[in-house]
Amino acid sequence: ETIKKLVQKRLKEKGWDDVRPALSVTVRAWIMKGMLESHMRGRPDIGIQFLKRAVDLLEWGRIVWKNVHKNDRGVIFEDTFLRSVRSMHLIMSMNTYGSGPSLDSKFPLEHLKEEAEDLLKEIDIMIESDNLPSAELDPGMISSSCIYPAAIAHRTIGFYHSQKAGYSDGVLARVSFMNGAKAYLRAADTYPEDDELHAFYLSCAMDCMRCAGVSIGEFNSVAVTLRAAVPKMMKIWAFSIMQRGGRDKKIQANLRSADEMMKLVAEGKLTVEDPVPV
Repeated sequence: ETIKKLVQKRLKEKGWDDVRPALSVTVRAWIMKGMLESHMRGRPDIGIQFLKRAVDLLEWGRIVWKNVHKNDRGVIFEDTFLRSVRSMHLIMSMNTYGSGPSLDSKFPLEHLKEEAEDLLKEIDIMIESDNLPSAELDPGMISSSCIYPAAIAHRTIGFYHSQKAGYSDGVLARVSFMNGAKAYLRAADTYPEDDELHAFYLSCAMDCMRCAGVSIGEFNSVAVTLRAAVPKMMKIWAFSIMQRGGRDKKIQANLRSADEMMKLVAEGKLTVEDPVPV
């Protein structure tokens, strides 16, 4: 609240030519600080505070200065910029929750789901209204402001359902795992086929599908898609942070599992209608 008062006071005294660059530097500094705290210092709980601060200021500014031209208030208050920051906030929120998963977490699962759904609604409204400026219709801008934020939102919803399943049992747990699988599949489909996240989220979907008790045929269908994606991924992402973190081990485990089940099907010991053995 203090910075909001200072901004309004400074705007009256010095105008947009002074305030615009100051706001831009401040918001970007918060984002950088948040990323450094989370990824370099291993303190996502601290990093997320800086991203939340940035999101709050951007949303406030968009309301207070909704009739001010972007050339005056600055590009940081445009939909595309805010959407990117909200996407980063979602990822960091998941990481923070994941560092200490609990029903009593300071970052409740329900809040993650709501934030992800709000982001998807915002993207849908923009697409349906077809109001993306022509200057922002290049592939890079579309990917960063629409495609990747949507994928992150679907991934967050998948994460939400898979985590909720851990607090349930029986039918409720299987339903949550199935919902998680559907969300992860949507996230995977949003990325290009040669992106490592396309393959990784297919594998995440298979993890959920196994716990949901889907049929062997359904499980293998995703495995076929994943197997085709791996060579494309490896051309670009053979060495990455995710690869060093066990990406390939996870993927290959699911592919081997599918192969073993289909071998049993071929031997007549199982059928494709049978549920995946847990």
